[in-house]
Amino acid sequence: MKFIVNQVTDDQVTVVVPGTNYRSTFKYAGAAPLQVGQRVNAMVHAPARKIEVVSDGGNYVEPLFGRPRRMQGRVVEQHPKTSELLVQAGYPVRVKLPHGQTVADFPVGSRVGWDNADWPLLEVEAKAVMAGGRIPVGLTATPGA
Repeated sequence: MKFIVNQVTDDQVTVVVPGTNYRSTFKYAGAAPLQVGQRVNAMVHAPARKIEVVSDGGNYVEPLFGRPRRMQGRVVEQHPKTSELLVQAGYPVRVKLPHGQTVADFPVGSRVGWDNADWPLLEVEAKAVMAGGRIPVGLTATPGA
């Protein structure tokens, strides 16, 4: 997923999700320093307190600004070896299942929701910076940016 770095502190990073109103803050423990305005490819890793199958609602992350606390979306992939699901919420998220739940309980295509047990982690890919790596600070990210 492509994100645009909005703010960086010692162990956290706030990113803008192009084409959305999301401005999410994650833990960040990457080796490479990030800069405001930098475009990065990254994956969000969320530790679920408990995952539930839900029938109503769309894909979302709550709140729109700050630490993601509640997420919901469709299961895209199952990863039994790591006890994780790839879910398309407001953006793709690898969800770590808590003890007592298995990926087999959540088939691909099912809609799931969960509360995060802790701060989600942003894992920036090794080739994180996109071509033309920066946009001016204060500009809003637009779809396709």
